[in-house]
Amino acid sequence: MELREFLFQPLRDKKFSFVITAQEKGIFSGAKRFKEILTELNIKVDWVAEEGFSLQPDTPVFRGSGTAEKVARAEEMLLGVIGKPSGVATAAAEFIKRSGGKIKVVCGAWKKVAPEIRADLRQAIATGGAGMRITEAPFIYLDKNYVRMFNGVGPAVRRAVEFDPERLVAVQLKGETQPIIEEVREAVGSGASILMIDTGNTADLRTAVNVAIENGWRDKVQFAFGGGVTQKDFPEVIAAGADIVDVGRAIIDAPLLDFRLDVEKKEE
Repeated sequence: MELREFLFQPLRDKKFSFVITAQEKGIFSGAKRFKEILTELNIKVDWVAEEGFSLQPDTPVFRGSGTAEKVARAEEMLLGVIGKPSGVATAAAEFIKRSGGKIKVVCGAWKKVAPEIRADLRQAIATGGAGMRITEAPFIYLDKNYVRMFNGVGPAVRRAVEFDPERLVAVQLKGETQPIIEEVREAVGSGASILMIDTGNTADLRTAVNVAIENGWRDKVQFAFGGGVTQKDFPEVIAAGADIVDVGRAIIDAPLLDFRLDVEKKEE
């Protein structure tokens, strides 16, 4: 007989009501997997929060009941599937709030996490209000490695345009092949529509935007900015003229939102 089976043997015919509550302010995410586990455990559900539910300290996200063994398993399994997604959703929402509607916030860092949790974190990012794609229009994205393999921004962009002239081409610029200002000119001259200034240096962004203004094609391109962006950087990024900001680790590495499970009473 296993330890838990032995411990709970005197309680096997009893059921216990329990509640799961948030311990801090935030946004509830992970609801889909949360509900799946409730079903797997055959927990009686009295009420469960929906995805995106607003949280304050001591806000319940679940009320229900089950046997002693099921309650113990629920504590082991349920808190883990909502803590991280809720933390990510909360962080994304904070960035959206900080943007003030002046800039599009995206988080592409979900691609760098383990495949088994990607769907949960993609949902969390969306729940927080951030995007996952640099644009919703059909596009081709050329990252730094494409640029390196083609030995330059221009050849990479031209090849992408040749594949489908109707798609937007977005290219990551890091100033590796030549100064940022020259990469910007070459990218636009070759047909790029979205320029990702991914140096983390807002001076590079400002230079790129000024070049576009001076040459009369500012309204033909969008500027994205990335590279370790945090909330305190937002005013400077917006002032420098970015249309899109890609926030990576500050969202995807957000700490767990704290939840707790408490048994409230034994049911008769």
